[in-house]
Amino acid sequence: MRIIYSYQGKEEVRTFERSEILIGRLSPLSAPDLDFGADPTVSRKHCRIKVSNGEVWIEDLRSTNGTVVDGEYVENAQITPNSVVRTGETSIRLEFTPAPAPKAAPTPVQPRAAAAAPANNLLIPATNTMGQAAAAAPAPAQPVSAGPSGILPPKPGVLPTPLVAKPVAVATPVPTPAEAPKPLVMAKPAAPEPVAPPAPAPEPPAPTPAPVPEPKTLAATPQPVVRAASASVDSPADLDFKRRLASLYQVPLTFTPDMRLPDMLQAILARVLTLIPGAKRGALMLHDPASGRVQVGASIPKGEVIVSESLARRVMEEGHGFILQRSNESGALDTKLVTVETGMYAPLLLKEKPLGAIYLDDPAHNEPFSEDDMQFLLAVAHYIAVIIFNQDLQTKLAHNASLLDRITAKFPPRVQERLLENLRLERLAPAVEKSDLPVLVADLRGFSALAGLSAAEAGAVMRDYHGAALDAIFRYDGTLVQSGAEIVAVFGSPEPDLQQNEKSVCAAIAMAEAIREINSKRADQGAAVCELSVGVHIGEVLHGFVGTLERMDFVALGSGVTRASNYSKGAQAGEVLIGPEVYQKVFKIIEADRATVAHKELGDFHCYRVKSLKGGKPA
Repeated sequence: MRIIYSYQGKEEVRTFERSEILIGRLSPLSAPDLDFGADPTVSRKHCRIKVSNGEVWIEDLRSTNGTVVDGEYVENAQITPNSVVRTGETSIRLEFTPAPAPKAAPTPVQPRAAAAAPANNLLIPATNTMGQAAAAAPAPAQPVSAGPSGILPPKPGVLPTPLVAKPVAVATPVPTPAEAPKPLVMAKPAAPEPVAPPAPAPEPPAPTPAPVPEPKTLAATPQPVVRAASASVDSPADLDFKRRLASLYQVPLTFTPDMRLPDMLQAILARVLTLIPGAKRGALMLHDPASGRVQVGASIPKGEVIVSESLARRVMEEGHGFILQRSNESGALDTKLVTVETGMYAPLLLKEKPLGAIYLDDPAHNEPFSEDDMQFLLAVAHYIAVIIFNQDLQTKLAHNASLLDRITAKFPPRVQERLLENLRLERLAPAVEKSDLPVLVADLRGFSALAGLSAAEAGAVMRDYHGAALDAIFRYDGTLVQSGAEIVAVFGSPEPDLQQNEKSVCAAIAMAEAIREINSKRADQGAAVCELSVGVHIGEVLHGFVGTLERMDFVALGSGVTRASNYSKGAQAGEVLIGPEVYQKVFKIIEADRATVAHKELGDFHCYRVKSLKGGKPA
């Protein structure tokens, strides 16, 4: 299948052989097959193309700006080689061989119907006048590529874009004679030409001037007066709507990089109260998906609880706002809301996901809020939801970056890639397990001799020795647990490895050889050297990630670590000692001698002294 896509006049072609193709934008949290990163209106996971039995289908993945096929927003639709697809501002054409008898396209999913009005006239559901106007006079579908403006049809089930003007009537008929016509300001008609009356009997009297008839009135022959339509002319109400939104959009310009989300919401709420007549108090309720709780994120007056949590949850669940009007049956309301004459609730929704709710009222205001006020509040709520979502996303990305910086330095590149993928899929969480693993403990001796060096010289020496040791560990897919005078590493964690036993011994041999080379160079220069002894043991280890999502770390501890440390302490400078359990697993690949080590603190213990890999091969 060939996919030809174009953005801002630049056309590119990609060929795919797979049956599923993910389209979106590359980010730390997504890796699409087809990256439209140049188009900022494309979502990270925008849509998916599927091929099945010769048919090609496209599925929208709840993208922000929707997926359009031949001028219509779709959720799941079959496409043909003649179909024109649009994702954001990028147009797409597909070249493929269609099936002999394509199936009919599935019935499009209808947008969710508005909830019914509640009983006892306490709550008046808001009416989306923008949506009704659009439904009453639908515009004819146009191909996506037609027209220079690239304006898409309204997306079903989505709140109106704040800066879209309400429909303006393009024709105003003149009232019929039965109605009382209102004065109409229009150009004065020219006087009609005189009309001669019918000639009487043919007696040629002297001609007399014909009387001028009265001009015909406008009501006698009503004709519709058609005014020229202009897309650039807005009604005063539309201009006021745009003016108020422009004022709201200026608030984030005052935000600072270190500003907290509650302070941002407080500033936005204060501006909203100045833009809606009759609104004197307000509150923003935020929903915590982890705990399910709804908490006050901002309020004016600050610190006062003026909002009903039950009503806030209701607008989040139902997905639409409503106007609250007090009636004689005020007992159905919360006690703290009995004094409220009128108020408005609107949900903070983004991609149908509830993030919270906004509430406005005025205790002294006895006139109910209008539907225009409700429409403006819905636009405000959507704007606030975008800000909350972006702040949460930035916080999550910053946390992930910090977490990766802390823990990925302990893992080889292969494991780092898996950890990044698990972090992107939110699968990385604290968890430990107990199993038998090979543990390597290396003891660096002689650092006390470096005390006379300057800080820069001592740091350079430690980097040389530690760099060589860690390189050997990561070369054989080991995981670093501890670094210092004693280096601890495990193999086969956090991911199992079928060759973990062999790799642990190869890493120990490679580490000892690297340290010998460093010591040889330093000895030729007359510089102080450090010695290395290594112990490897297979035993029971408790290993995994511990802590919280904010402070997570990898650990390995248990009898296996203790026994490996004993072997490293009993080894002489440059020696690699392994336990009998290790030798049984790797005896086919190493040359080793059985030995009994006497240690003044640990006593005597049996082990194997590794000489090299078989055949003298380097580790």
